[in-house]
Amino acid sequence: MIAQRTLLAAAAVLALLASATVDGEARVWPPAVRIECSSLKGKHAYCRTHTVGRVRLERQLSKAPCRQYQTWGSDGDGSGVWVRDGCRGVFVVDRGSWSGRDQPDRGKRITCTSRDYGYAHCPVSTWGHKVHLVRQLSRERCVRGDNWGVDWRGIWVDRGCNAEFVVD
Repeated sequence: MIAQRTLLAAAAVLALLASATVDGEARVWPPAVRIECSSLKGKHAYCRTHTVGRVRLERQLSKAPCRQYQTWGSDGDGSGVWVRDGCRGVFVVDRGSWSGRDQPDRGKRITCTSRDYGYAHCPVSTWGHKVHLVRQLSRERCVRGDNWGVDWRGIWVDRGCNAEFVVD
């Protein structure tokens, strides 16, 4: 009787593992997403990536230079890319590097950008952590409580603040 129950339990576990593997394989997302984003006639452009992850420039398409933090950048979670001053390129969002379900490691740098002097929010787990501005990327001075701050959902920036932050 005990052997029969053990055998039935083992069979149930194996069936569950087999179905989880098939279901998991059916939901595999590509590890990276590629998008093209172009600043035409030197104007600012914003392109949604419809995913999250670490963004990198894969290939420059323009004669104008594409320099990170100067003529291109991304939202803190990789959900969008901005370009300006004629930068055109193919950008890759590496999905395995960070996802909305995973919390970033302590000490991880998060870039948050106020485009066109507008409000922006960069989702990151801040509960129980300290957030420090470690590198200002904009000409506009970033002042905590004035044009950047922290709430329970992440880091916010406004009125031209563009900076890298660390969550400790």
